[in-house]
Amino acid sequence: MVWGCLVARRRRCLACGRLFVPCPQVKEQAYCSKPECQRERKRRWHKKKMADDPDYRQNRRDTQWRWRQAHRDYWQRYRKSHPAYVEKNRERQRERNRLRTGRSRRIAKTDASWPESRIMPGRYQLVPIGVGTIAKTDAINVELRVVPRC
Repeated sequence: MVWGCLVARRRRCLACGRLFVPCPQVKEQAYCSKPECQRERKRRWHKKKMADDPDYRQNRRDTQWRWRQAHRDYWQRYRKSHPAYVEKNRERQRERNRLRTGRSRRIAKTDASWPESRIMPGRYQLVPIGVGTIAKTDAINVELRVVPRC
């Protein structure tokens, strides 16, 4: 008789789908106690909270900003101490670059430079041209036109 009572109380876990006996203290328990199911429960809660609560979202943003300000060299140190991560990241970027086609294959950085200048000294006019390459938001594509001396 006791066993039948336990069977009637079992629920199906929303993460893994297996049956579990809920904790009597948690009336609405929907996830079993396995660590991966608890991680999934927290992940879903966080995703919903980020979507529904602007104060929570702003607090997370502010907290992350403060942490980044206090640990500005974190990624430099991480890359230096994890060479396998660096190599894997390079390989993945090479693969992404290989999959690009045409003009979108080029990637621009606003602070990129050549070892020696290819532009001759003189006066030039900067003429904006359309987008077409991947660039940071503060980059602009221009054509250099020589301004003749008068």
